[in-house]
Amino acid sequence: MVWVGVIIVILTFVLIIKKFNARMVLFVAGLIMCLCAGQFMAPFEKFFTSFFTGNIPQIISAAVGYAYLMSYTKCDLHLCIFLVNIVKKAKAIIVPGTMIAAGLVIFALQSNAGTAAALGPVFIPVMIKAGLHPAFAATVLALGAHGSYLGFGNAHAAIISEISGMSVPEITITKQWPMAATAYIIMLVYTMVVGKMKKEDRGFVDEAGIFGEEVTIEKVSGYRCFLPFLPVILVILNFVLQGRVSWFPNISVQIAMLMGAIVTIITLRPEMNGAIDSFAKGIGSGMADVVSIIACAGVFTQGMESIGLTPAMLTMMESNPSLAVWGSSIAPVLISFLSGSGDAATLAFNGSVTPMVSNFGLDPNNIGTLAHLCGCYGRTFSPLAGVTIICAGFAKVDPMEITKRAIVPCLLSAAVAVVYLGFIIA
Repeated sequence: MVWVGVIIVILTFVLIIKKFNARMVLFVAGLIMCLCAGQFMAPFEKFFTSFFTGNIPQIISAAVGYAYLMSYTKCDLHLCIFLVNIVKKAKAIIVPGTMIAAGLVIFALQSNAGTAAALGPVFIPVMIKAGLHPAFAATVLALGAHGSYLGFGNAHAAIISEISGMSVPEITITKQWPMAATAYIIMLVYTMVVGKMKKEDRGFVDEAGIFGEEVTIEKVSGYRCFLPFLPVILVILNFVLQGRVSWFPNISVQIAMLMGAIVTIITLRPEMNGAIDSFAKGIGSGMADVVSIIACAGVFTQGMESIGLTPAMLTMMESNPSLAVWGSSIAPVLISFLSGSGDAATLAFNGSVTPMVSNFGLDPNNIGTLAHLCGCYGRTFSPLAGVTIICAGFAKVDPMEITKRAIVPCLLSAAVAVVYLGFIIA
């Protein structure tokens, strides 16, 4: 039975790489494995409990709902224009400024593709007009927008939290932020050095005039720039003050997002029906786009458990725990690069392997975070990833041009994450 499971798992990831719908593939693979093991109802029960049990659906749906509201009220656009106005004042800081700006925006919006779509029409024309080669400009933005693990509303931190009992803010602040700082430094230094060596950071002239003026607005509102960060500030205050200040309420991630939405609607006074509808549509989108793939990955991991593959993996890793470390890094990087998605492989790994690693002395927070980070790095240099395609589209270059420039800093970041999370603080 175990070998049947191995074959099904291999076929699953081959189909995901070939761009078959990841939800369908994960669900069907899990269903087949459960049927082979004679557990006919287990996959269906797992699917619906994944949708409606625990904090994961609440956190993700509230975060996506808030992002939709920020887009509806144009708070994200005000933030982008504010940041680009700072960056374009000094050509010397345009590369680090763009990366930092992208990191701040994805910190608030928590979507790679969303950040690239928001910043692309604003930042890419500015970089190109400053003399950066279009492919280099697109790479700078893609690398800056890689950090979907920075915010508190990401699915992977919520899943790791369910496994370990550590809160999402604690995982994000203590595990993901230090690695994010390291990755951004590596990507920034590498990009600036290679840009100078290849002379792609200066001298480009848009002789054909194909890059128009950047998107702008008449007057930037500082308050609108602040609102995308309001839930983040509430969560950080809760993390710092909870247990230290008796009167401070316990503000979860999802409650912080709802509070932010209420404050936004009351203070900005947008068209009420449209604002509420946008938040509600975001909640629905979070369930449809993110929670659904988590539910299907749950069926897949249930199938692995039922057919005996997960217990067999546990037996192997008991004698060699480093297999978990290498599996949590190599597999997500490779599959994310080949498929353009940082979620499918990582969710499957964190559903099947990460819950077991505490049995042989490894910290599930470290291993789960390592899988998440490596999935992000692999997606960032994939020519099939949404963030790569969007950045390439705004710069009018082939996505492979970004891949060629981004692969080395992404792999270096993954290597540092393996050493630190897998071995130094394991």
